[in-house]
Amino acid sequence: MKSVVLICLAFAIFNCGADNVHLTETQKEKAKQYTSECVKESGVSTEVINAAKTGKFSEDKAFKNFVLCFFTKSAILNSDGTLNMDVALAKLPPGVNKSEAQSVLEQCKNKTGQGAADKAFEIFQCYYKGTKSHILF
Repeated sequence: MKSVVLICLAFAIFNCGADNVHLTETQKEKAKQYTSECVKESGVSTEVINAAKTGKFSEDKAFKNFVLCFFTKSAILNSDGTLNMDVALAKLPPGVNKSEAQSVLEQCKNKTGQGAADKAFEIFQCYYKGTKSHILF
């Protein structure tokens, strides 16, 4: 599938065999701003972020809070972890097949967790596994 992992806006996940898509300059600026803010707010470690860049996602509470923070700031998720499908699709960079991205998001949007951060993390993992295209900035 040629769709995009939304969380990659935060920390540019690279994956072997992935089709890479680049953010616009405006998207890069916002991603860097949200990443900086959410690292501070969540307390996630550099090591956990670096592992995520290679596709190794920590069950660490701080990382889950980072995921929720980033997507809440970008309005892709509500504060309760609910996916805003229209916003998510609208924020995809040029070159992304939105129909395919929507298909993956439809499969992932109803994931659950013990709280908003768990739910956000479950949606993220589902989407990551359902796509091979990743955003680079």
